[in-house]
Amino acid sequence: MNLFKFQQWTILPKIMTISLISVTVMLAATFAYYIPVTEHKIMEEKKLGTKNVVEVAYGILAQYDEMARTGAITQAQARGAAVESIKKLRYGAKEYFWINDLQSRMIMHPAMPELNGQNLRDYKDANGKALFRDFVEVTKKNGGGFVAYSWPKPGERTPVAKISYVKRYEPWGWIIGSGIYLDDVSNDILVLRVISTAGAVLFSILTLSMAYIIGNGITLRLGKVIGGLKEIASGKGDVDLTKRIAITSIDEIGILSTEFNGLMESISSLTSFKKVIEEDYTIDDVYSRLWDVFNREIGLSDCVIYEVDMYHNSMKPVYPLLVRDEDLDCSLDILPNAELCKAKKTGHTVNSLSYPHICKQFLSQDGNEHFCLPMSIGGGTVGVTQFVVQRPTGPAAREELERKVFKAEQYIKEALPVIETKRLMNTLRESALTDALTGLHNRRFLQECAEGICAGALRRGKLVGLLMCDLDYFKQINDSYGHNCGDGLLKLTAQTLKGSVRSSDLVIRFGGEEFLVVLIDVQQDQALEVAEKIRENVAAQKFRLDDGATLQKTISIGVSEYPRDSEGFWQAIKYADVALYCSKERGRNRSTHFDPSMWSAEQF
Repeated sequence: MNLFKFQQWTILPKIMTISLISVTVMLAATFAYYIPVTEHKIMEEKKLGTKNVVEVAYGILAQYDEMARTGAITQAQARGAAVESIKKLRYGAKEYFWINDLQSRMIMHPAMPELNGQNLRDYKDANGKALFRDFVEVTKKNGGGFVAYSWPKPGERTPVAKISYVKRYEPWGWIIGSGIYLDDVSNDILVLRVISTAGAVLFSILTLSMAYIIGNGITLRLGKVIGGLKEIASGKGDVDLTKRIAITSIDEIGILSTEFNGLMESISSLTSFKKVIEEDYTIDDVYSRLWDVFNREIGLSDCVIYEVDMYHNSMKPVYPLLVRDEDLDCSLDILPNAELCKAKKTGHTVNSLSYPHICKQFLSQDGNEHFCLPMSIGGGTVGVTQFVVQRPTGPAAREELERKVFKAEQYIKEALPVIETKRLMNTLRESALTDALTGLHNRRFLQECAEGICAGALRRGKLVGLLMCDLDYFKQINDSYGHNCGDGLLKLTAQTLKGSVRSSDLVIRFGGEEFLVVLIDVQQDQALEVAEKIRENVAAQKFRLDDGATLQKTISIGVSEYPRDSEGFWQAIKYADVALYCSKERGRNRSTHFDPSMWSAEQF
């Protein structure tokens, strides 16, 4: 083989040489460009994330400052409330915020409260760096910026390299900051390097192996054609002229071209499908498109898509939307206990065609078989797609059925990243709109749905009852029994409030021990009746302490009705709050409906 005449080489060396060059280029690009660029990007994204969260905390200072300027609270109250709010903020396992002033006096440090009130102008880190002077200088010069230094992690004493973003809040002369520990970033980068290296090596091995297998396969197939032609062309002795080589196309290259075209068509279809579902708004839209592909394109019409709730270890049919329990082909026991589903438990395809009666939960029917395909991501099964089919009558029908199931599996694999992304987005959205302690909706949820609530009430000509509820003397619980007891009481109160109203009504944790109950479509003065019911239910509720003793609390409630008391929804909520304070002033443990005489302000 002449090394300088590439065209004269046989197919296998050509394929192997091209593959080796490709692998070499890929490895060079990975280690010389991709990994360094990605490492730099990781660091920049970490810094940008730190800057963004500092900006959020900065906004809290501005918010309380604005409240003080409008006279809602004093400057001292504003600063104290701002410090308390920021002290509780966390956005990671080790990240926190601190505040110092332009004289390097520590105002608030949640991880090292012993520094609070100290002047740290001369404080130096392990490397002799006067970091607090740097904080002041950076913020005086640019308003904000990054500073590198050494500082121990929360709960530890050994200083480690850290980089922080600090920003000056000019009206108060405060500097607020937060940072990241560089060893944590280094760990992330190390993981990236290991994964990239392992992926590159695995890719190289697989590529060269596949190149050899494909090249050798092509060579063998073409060898059979060439051998047959040579035998016929030799004219030696008694040649068997009836001998044939099974060829379904003009030649082997034609067959490969046909298969390649089919593969490209399949890839094109999958790619188009993935682009479409990526632009869908909800996960239900993705399920709908998957179901349409199974029915119309592949021809698997009897199909049910189950979604797995990994947290509660349960599953439910999510598509078709109107499927009834009695129409399911599986035992209903799998719905509350997903571990009974063999596909979910093992993460492997369950095929009764190859293994009869493989799953005990399948409600066997004469002539029916089932394929259950797990939808697995990151080692966990997030869903199961079940196909119920007629038992094939011959090898050709069975091969066709398996081809359809395989094609459906490819569509599922393409849809999985999109499904997981949309599940995560739904989880994040639900988390942002839900109070972590009580499980109730929070004020942000009310802000998002307020317009719809108002529009619906006005369209139907109904009232919306607004009940502002506040536990009486709640601070005494925290002071006397601890915050764990206080949290437990808040949870019990939340359950009591939800149990006292209809499922169509909203119970919202408005803040602290304050709850807002939104009663949809009520009659005039009906809201006050519900408020009394809530007040009585709360008073009758017994909260058991750790020592076995019981505790009973009362609740004060302010009531208003939208749009009867105010044409503005948020103003009506304010009126309910005003009525709540009247309930407290009149002795607590009572419900009070808003009256205009309670409100002397000219505008909301």
